[in-house]
Amino acid sequence: MADKDAGLFDSAPEAVFYLVSDGKAVGDLASGISSDLDDQPGVQVTLNLDRLPESALFDELLGQAKVGSRWGKDLSAVYREFLQDRIDQVDEVALVDEFEAQFSRYDADPYGSGVIGDAMSIGIDVADQIQKALDKWENQELTKDDLAAAVGIAARSGDLVGQQTVGGIIFQSTEPLSSLDEQKPLIQASQNLQQLLLAGLDVAIIAPVGSPNEEEKINSTFRGIGAFSIETLASGNIDITEPTATSVDEWYDRLRYDVADNRVVENVVRPASVTAYDLPDELWSLHFRRAITVGLQNAYSEKSFNEERFDNLWEDEIVSHANYDQYRSRRNSFPTVKVARKDDGRRHSFELRHRGPSAIPYIGTVPIQNGNPEKQLVEWIKRYLDAETVTEERWQALVASTEEIATSLQTTAESVVENALLLRNRKRKALTPQIPPENQRITDGIEISESEQEEARPSEWYERHWSTILADFEITKQGGVGAIERKVELQRSLNPDREADEALYYKLERDINNAWDHFIDGIETQLMRSLPDDQNVSIEQRETRSGQELTVTVAPEGGSRRTSTIEILLPYSEVSVDGSQIRPATITNTVNDVIDTLGTTLREGGTLTEDSKADLLYEITKAYSTIGEFEEGDLVYFDDIVEFCLSLPKARSQFESPDHSAEPTIRELLGSERYMDRVRDSVTTFHRKGSDRHGSIRTNDNRYIAMELQDTFENHHADDQ
Repeated sequence: MADKDAGLFDSAPEAVFYLVSDGKAVGDLASGISSDLDDQPGVQVTLNLDRLPESALFDELLGQAKVGSRWGKDLSAVYREFLQDRIDQVDEVALVDEFEAQFSRYDADPYGSGVIGDAMSIGIDVADQIQKALDKWENQELTKDDLAAAVGIAARSGDLVGQQTVGGIIFQSTEPLSSLDEQKPLIQASQNLQQLLLAGLDVAIIAPVGSPNEEEKINSTFRGIGAFSIETLASGNIDITEPTATSVDEWYDRLRYDVADNRVVENVVRPASVTAYDLPDELWSLHFRRAITVGLQNAYSEKSFNEERFDNLWEDEIVSHANYDQYRSRRNSFPTVKVARKDDGRRHSFELRHRGPSAIPYIGTVPIQNGNPEKQLVEWIKRYLDAETVTEERWQALVASTEEIATSLQTTAESVVENALLLRNRKRKALTPQIPPENQRITDGIEISESEQEEARPSEWYERHWSTILADFEITKQGGVGAIERKVELQRSLNPDREADEALYYKLERDINNAWDHFIDGIETQLMRSLPDDQNVSIEQRETRSGQELTVTVAPEGGSRRTSTIEILLPYSEVSVDGSQIRPATITNTVNDVIDTLGTTLREGGTLTEDSKADLLYEITKAYSTIGEFEEGDLVYFDDIVEFCLSLPKARSQFESPDHSAEPTIRELLGSERYMDRVRDSVTTFHRKGSDRHGSIRTNDNRYIAMELQDTFENHHADDQ
């Protein structure tokens, strides 16, 4: 929308799409634009974006629009007064001509009006019919022609005569345009938007950024309206300080793992766990440490522990326990389980997890000493069910006595005391386990420093985004093709006021940029390796408004020139070859699709001349006889030569054509004059086809099944040298 200082109505009507960061930003921008419109004499109104595709849009606009400002006169009142004034002042005979003249002034059709259209079409008692419609104004369904006329009439009263733009409409949405496209057909929205521009109205459409290719979707949906602009105002860009960039750069190679498909294996979790241990205890590294310790290690735990073994132990040892409350206990979220006690109604969560630089199993904060973590967990649950409750006084005294050691261990005194009470035992005497008083809440003991508490996100955030944070930009599995798209979305959601977010933003930025380079380089490299040199392959790269475009051209000698276009809106996610989207968009799938597209050209380009094919077949025959150690007097059957040719994929492709397979072409060439001339010096006799089952080849005058050697091809070839 035009700049306020330049004058809103100084140019032709335009549509501007504003892409902002979130719903709050939508409201703020809509309010700001509306304030600018308050200072102008034209029409203005703000509607929800989901109204734009509706057929009743124009009726709704006329019902809500104001003239001059948000507190101005209703546009519908201005329009109604105009119609009333015309039927009061103009003679019945001239009324039809009057409305035709007035409406045409505003590029509107009076016969398309929801108020006067029927009366105009009938042409009898026009004034009375229009008066009846005006008397039932609320029942009228106003149209685009009513809106165009009303806007034009308001412009005349507001000293905007002669101006191309006479008002502004704001459409706002808390959902991205791409998501609305899935809910409603935006093709109708495009048509309605065109009508608003024709009526002389500026249109501002404000919505959050959705998918990474949001601009491309807007361009494709609204291209029918002609020129429009897109302004991205999303607060995604974060200024990166030099110390943050330096720190991330130093650790970058240790912050990338093969986890794009949300799966983690032992040879990934172990080095990642060491990285979390080695990372400096600084705010910039917070998200990376937590992504490993909360996200990646948890994901590994869910995969590693044996739920079936635990279920069997649970059934055998917990279900029958006298203090076990089956109705309030939960084990379906294993390796986290909730256990309830009957006697006092207490509940407690137990969790098996991998922790620390060695990623070894823990129950809560206690390392498991034996090799059966599921059994150890059941033992802890039994201890909890058997435990007595300590008094409040003793609990407080124990907590106070362990504050110092807890601080040095970077955990809580409460978790230290609880673990000791549950584990307590003597070599010669078993002591009843104990638990805290009922009003005490115990954390898992994994705490972060006070300086990190404001920067850290909830555990659920890391469990949801850990793979996006840590995934390498080199996507090696089809299941990980959405990783770069998720990196873009996560990057846009970060807060520039958080130091930890700044570091993560920069790391994601490097990932995304590297993904672009790796994806394009990978396509170019694989294409050059996959297409023969004689295809004269060229690849041209150019930047488009929404991404990158690669044009692959093959121009084989003696063959037709052909091209294939790869359009990349986002690596591994939004990729198409000649307009067809690639799913999943791996480098290999993209290259294969290009080669398939160029397939006919490749066959044409690889096609030799008839003489060249005969020469190639002679060389293959010579190789076959040499490798087979044929001697003078031996028979070389043409069937065997054909079979040998077909066993050589590269050779076979030279004899294939779009219309014929390789075998009939080879047999025809074996009987060609050029081939026969070349082998004749090494052959004493050609054996004709008889009653045997050997396949034959046809020359100009005979059919042969084999040739008898008088000299080896190898010796003959040596003589030629």
